[in-house]
Amino acid sequence: MAPITTSQFISDLKDDHQRLLDTLEEARRLGLGTAEGRRCLFTCKELLTRHLRKEDTMLYPALRQSGARGAAGQAGQSGQADLGHVADDFATEMQSISGGLLDFFARYDADAGRGDAGGLDFARELGRIIIALKLRIQREESRLYPAYEKARAV
Repeated sequence: MAPITTSQFISDLKDDHQRLLDTLEEARRLGLGTAEGRRCLFTCKELLTRHLRKEDTMLYPALRQSGARGAAGQAGQSGQADLGHVADDFATEMQSISGGLLDFFARYDADAGRGDAGGLDFARELGRIIIALKLRIQREESRLYPAYEKARAV
């Protein structure tokens, strides 16, 4: 199998974003009180976990490696040192966001059999999560992914 290109990898990450948002919206529409809604929530957790693994194993290391080369002052690497900081900043922020998301998934997975599991609190919290993810996705696609493309082009 041929190695994945930078543009294919970025396209894959963007597809992950869209699937995650679509599935969260579907979970909101169906509600946690339905088996389908619970399946959507479980699917979201799996999608998020796989996406984070891709970022942690492929995206951030490439940015950090490029940043280390730039910091070492290799010819043609001016500005590259900032890429390591971009990776660190985004990774740190995502740890905080993903912790909250995983807590949400665990809480509502545990509450799935309870009477008000799909109620107003769930809808409000899911709405906040969707907004936070949309903001994060916008930042990733406008800043992080272009930085990765720059790092891979060197």
